[in-house]
Amino acid sequence: MILKKFFLPDDFIEKYEFIDVEYMNMHNKKVIISDLDNTLISWDSKKDTKELNRWLKKMRKAGFDIIVVSNNTEERVEEFCKKLNLQYVASAKKPFTTGFKKALRKLNRKPEEAIILGDQVLTDVFGAKNFGVMSVLVKPISKTDAFKTRVNRFFEGLIIKILTRRKAFPKMKKVKYKLNRKKVKENSGGYIG
Repeated sequence: MILKKFFLPDDFIEKYEFIDVEYMNMHNKKVIISDLDNTLISWDSKKDTKELNRWLKKMRKAGFDIIVVSNNTEERVEEFCKKLNLQYVASAKKPFTTGFKKALRKLNRKPEEAIILGDQVLTDVFGAKNFGVMSVLVKPISKTDAFKTRVNRFFEGLIIKILTRRKAFPKMKKVKYKLNRKKVKENSGGYIG
């Protein structure tokens, strides 16, 4: 089925923080190619968060490469990534694979070492599938989107609904924090929002 082949994520998570050292090692991955807007920060925010800084520090310390690949403008992506000392590819034209290829060249890494993390089925998941890389869909940080993303969300919603009805869409894995322990449980999810 075409929907499964091109639009079904390999995993579906509540927040980027679900991807930790154990997760990367379990999948034998060394690189996180991440979307920016509504994946790491809200699409309308210019500020990073303490949680994001902690996560980046922990993942880098463990030896993982993280690079942002975004369809947003050079100005928007550079402003954010410079603050966090993150490499990036802006105006990536996802779901085309050029931005992902450029990111891996910058890091001198191979596709089989990477996961692609993003909040959109039509850009991030479809792009990952086209590139032959593990795709991890994350629940969008914000409940709102820029106008062009809202159009994508409509079609994305239809795809997710069909795949969920066919019991193909992965259940969302949630991250819950209590004190300094992390608990993971699966939600009966299958939708975004």
